[in-house]
Amino acid sequence: MDYYTLVILGALIGFLALAALLLVPVYRFLQREDEAARRFTAEYLRRQQAARPNGADEETPEPPTQS
Repeated sequence: MDYYTLVILGALIGFLALAALLLVPVYRFLQREDEAARRFTAEYLRRQQAARPNGADEETPEPPTQS
């Protein structure tokens, strides 16, 4: 193996390590978001709608009017 092959292999391994370092947190974040989205089933949404039939929280005041 000559010098160029070592440089190419080093650059390739470095690039793959950097890509993994940057993409693994993104992948884990997307997995957590996917799991959170699965919790919003039709049954869960039905229960939430039954708890608040008008769609508003009791603590929320009237929305401000635009002037």
